Amino acid sequence: MKKYVILFILSFTAMGLSAQSLEDYWQLAAENNPALKAKFTQYLAALERVDQQGALPDPTVSFGVFVSPVETRVGAQRLRISLNQMFPWMGTNSAREDLAVKMAEARFAEFEEARNSLFLKVSETWLMLSELEQEIELKRENLRLLKTYEPIAKTKYESNLTSLADLIRIQIKIEDAATNLELLELKRKPLVSDFNTYLNRSVDSEVDISNPLPEHTITSSLDSALANNPKIKANQKDIAGADTQLKLVELKRRPNIGVGLDYVLISERKDMTMADNGKDALMPMVSLSLPVFGKKNRSLIKETELVKESLSLQNERIQNDIKNQWVKAEYLESTSSRELELYEREIRNTRSLLNVLTSEYSNNSSNFEELLMTQQQLLQLQIAQVKAMTKQHQAWLQKRYLTGNFLTIKP
Repeated sequence: MKKYVILFILSFTAMGLSAQSLEDYWQLAAENNPALKAKFTQYLAALERVDQQGALPDPTVSFGVFVSPVETRVGAQRLRISLNQMFPWMGTNSAREDLAVKMAEARFAEFEEARNSLFLKVSETWLMLSELEQEIELKRENLRLLKTYEPIAKTKYESNLTSLADLIRIQIKIEDAATNLELLELKRKPLVSDFNTYLNRSVDSEVDISNPLPEHTITSSLDSALANNPKIKANQKDIAGADTQLKLVELKRRPNIGVGLDYVLISERKDMTMADNGKDALMPMVSLSLPVFGKKNRSLIKETELVKESLSLQNERIQNDIKNQWVKAEYLESTSSRELELYEREIRNTRSLLNVLTSEYSNNSSNFEELLMTQQQLLQLQIAQVKAMTKQHQAWLQKRYLTGNFLTIKP
């Protein structure tokens, strides 16, 4: 068991303790999240059952005192002590141990699934925080630009080069942008709280999102997901365990063999002298259990076969779910890539148009409403670009989750 504990610890302490990158936050979540620690503890508990299954049943010792001593030729029987050890049929203990190993491996796969699911939640919340910060920064820049238009509009109004409507219009835009920025900043607190809850630390702890996301360098495929997803691995171990359970039920139809020894204390006869007078009796014994209740074994076989059938149907459902999620992730990845290409071109063209309109307005053109509209259009395109980047990373993370490629730990 110590080997597995060391593997678990080493897998999460390979990085530094300072939580800055997303990988560092995965480490903190793995070390501190109580639900994940509970899953790993369940795995360790399952490991402890392996040694238990290979052990023989406890021997039995019995004592008996003859209330009315039984007279024999060499004396009266006073006390009987019996020692007995039962031995399962050959192969039973190894099958039980094999079943316990498979169950422990299934619990480890469930731990891996819980770990990957936790990492996905941490990553998605980190992405939402990153997207929020970028949107806040864009809106701050937008507010700053709007404020630069106000003195221009004021100067032109005072010079009778434009109407009062332009000045009022820019003031309304500035107030609206400031309010939207304040509302956006309020969204940070619940996201930070969610993020810190996954890490099992104070909900108002600072979250560092300054480092970039991990590069998408993993070559993944649907076949890889179907082969390596922890849900499938756990299900396959459970199916293998059901096969071993069937073998155990068959072995239950074989008798258990017992070996024992009886010791009988005999008192000496006082009424005569003879050879072996008062000699204690020692009697080796062999016993067999009689598995005569076939109905019970047939019911156990039927139960195990139904459990295996249920597990096989679950495996089919899990594979269908993975295929469906994979298709959705590929769609999200494809559409976000196309959107990023589109937004890059539109942002470039809109910036060019905005520069022309700004120059024209500064040179006494009166088309101020179009200038403001173009500025807001640029802002919306930039926000849409950020959201498309978030969707692209979400697709990559989803594929990473489906293939179980967050971290690799061998049981």
